[in-house]
Amino acid sequence: MRTIALALITTAVLTVSWRWGSFVAGGSDSYCYLHQAERWADALAHPFAGRLQVAEPLALAVPWPDGPVSFTPIGHVASPTEPGAIVPICPAGLSMAMAPFVLAGGPRAAFLVIPICAVLLVLATFAAGARFGAPVGVAAALVTAASPAFLYQALQPMSDVPAAALWMLAVACATGAKSRHVVLSGLATSAAILVRPNLLPLGVVIGLFLLLRPERTWRHRVRDAVVYAACCVPGCAGVAAVQWAFYGSPLSSGYGSFSNLFSLDNSGPNLRRYLAWLWQAHTPLVAAAALAPFLLPGPLSALFIALFLVNLALYLPYIVFEDWSFLRFLLPSLPLLLILAVASLDAAWRRRRLPGRTAMLAVAAVVWAALMVDEARDRSTFRLQSMEARFEQAGTFVAERLPANAIVLAAWESGSVRFYSGRKTMAWHGLNPAWLDRAIVELRGRGYEPYLLLERWEEPEFRARFSGSALGALDWPPAFEIASQVRIYRPDDRARFLRGLAAPTEYVR
Repeated sequence: MRTIALALITTAVLTVSWRWGSFVAGGSDSYCYLHQAERWADALAHPFAGRLQVAEPLALAVPWPDGPVSFTPIGHVASPTEPGAIVPICPAGLSMAMAPFVLAGGPRAAFLVIPICAVLLVLATFAAGARFGAPVGVAAALVTAASPAFLYQALQPMSDVPAAALWMLAVACATGAKSRHVVLSGLATSAAILVRPNLLPLGVVIGLFLLLRPERTWRHRVRDAVVYAACCVPGCAGVAAVQWAFYGSPLSSGYGSFSNLFSLDNSGPNLRRYLAWLWQAHTPLVAAAALAPFLLPGPLSALFIALFLVNLALYLPYIVFEDWSFLRFLLPSLPLLLILAVASLDAAWRRRRLPGRTAMLAVAAVVWAALMVDEARDRSTFRLQSMEARFEQAGTFVAERLPANAIVLAAWESGSVRFYSGRKTMAWHGLNPAWLDRAIVELRGRGYEPYLLLERWEEPEFRARFSGSALGALDWPPAFEIASQVRIYRPDDRARFLRGLAAPTEYVR
């Protein structure tokens, strides 16, 4: 019965992830991972010739200030180690995992990593939850699969689900009884650090758990802790090597300086937001986890609680966001909280010696899961695919309809246009405000045909940035409007329009 239940849950996760997945190179994070996966795939295919950084000749040739910055698409920064090249702001782990898929099946095959990791996360949650009994493991796997935070990220090519899957695998193995489990836990932690380096303290918590397990002798504890730490070294070394190669220092990252990202003043607002989002998205039943120290005393509960609190503490000083989807930062330890909630309900019923405890737990888990799926629907989780489709649609349109020598000035879609069309892009948000008109002339002189591609919401920002420019006014109709959201302007149309000639817009649905 347990096997059948797990098979149904994992099949549902695969189906949902594939059916409603918004697997596109869209915004900053998704393009960052996908583009870098292509570079890692090239390095795998050509071990002695493949390059992780490729310079853009135009970035070094243009006359305006900070030329490389203006050719840096979203999700990247101008490389400090390779003039004219770009490097990702995101860590390398997910891109490394995608690379073999890209090599085997092309760029779109990279999207397969997310459904696979979603299933791995659910199975690892079962394994960790089963430490409190198999029924708890199955129930915890079900409610984790229905979590709005999990579902929202299982439909996007981002690192949250892969990171969470690896951390849950590390916990499931660390709480196992066999010697090989320690090795597997260390390797999973090593990979998790590659995917999300800032969560390294979670690995320290797992190491302390292995060192302090009360049921083991000190000799076994020390041995396990040392083996675990040794297995974590490759991930730490990999992060240091990549950051050194990309950013010039093993301690640097693409996200910028520590002081710009973290402040203790953010802790209060973030704590209120995260706790409110947890309560609202996962129903008040999630509060049952608070009973764990009383109903489930012992090292397992202590480990799960410590991991959640450390995960939370790592993000409290971080930038304050207003959207609930940033609950994804807690996804690596959220399944542990759900396990504790389920196990606490089970323990409460066990203490009262109620009959049919397993059936009651199953019913409670199904009802809870249904409530959370409904909550996920209300939060537009299953509309992500249609909401994000414009990125691929616009990029494909550029490939099929714009001339081969087109160069597209874009910001939010500067990555997706490159990914789907193969055309050169310029990031207008990185162009010196005084240079827009002259940049257009310069690009034409170099044999390119410039186009402006903006989402509707970007247009006020574009006008404000280039307020001193004639083209910055966007005072002529766009040549194309795609999906009612993306507009492509042909700069030459402005002069014709101001002379009273027709400049019709073609609407592409």
